[in-house]
Amino acid sequence: MEDQVEQSWEKFLNPQTFRANLISASLFITGYEILKDSIIQEIKSFYLLGFDETDPAARGPYEKEVLALDSKRKVFPASIAWLKANDVIDSSDEKAIIDLTDHRNKLAHRLSEFLSESGKDVESARLETLVSLVAKIDRWWIMNFELAIRNDIDSGKVDPNRISSGRMIILQMLLQTAAATDSTELYKMFHELQAKQKPPATK
Repeated sequence: MEDQVEQSWEKFLNPQTFRANLISASLFITGYEILKDSIIQEIKSFYLLGFDETDPAARGPYEKEVLALDSKRKVFPASIAWLKANDVIDSSDEKAIIDLTDHRNKLAHRLSEFLSESGKDVESARLETLVSLVAKIDRWWIMNFELAIRNDIDSGKVDPNRISSGRMIILQMLLQTAAATDSTELYKMFHELQAKQKPPATK
């Protein structure tokens, strides 16, 4: 017991440990909000983009085909159910989302415990699971809708594993920050791509 108390004080008072734990908690909560956005917003846009969300007639299909999937008509669980019903995610993914939600709520409401108590930490494995889920969901939308309606791209020849959404890029930077690795590589790639797309200078 005394050892645990001593370890807790060490964890709390060590500036480097405290800072690392605070950053990890902040990154996870931020990443979770990105996951939640991926789960909810793409479905909502699919049904309501271009319509007045306050118009009952416009909301009809969304209410019937999405919100009705949850007994309490809550957007988040209904959206998860829609993704599962449409084979975007499976039962193991659903369980992972529930676990991530529980961990996020503990972090948000009991942050001081994660910052000061020995044995309570943000697990990097959970952040990696979160990233994988966002990649799976976003790639499904890109492959089945964004690329499917484009005439200039044969979606059948596109490797889904080489697709990155804006959310995925942000999460990759969060992962690199959490691992304390260099996150400037994406910035360099961005400028290299910009340079390639610029038209040659005219004399």
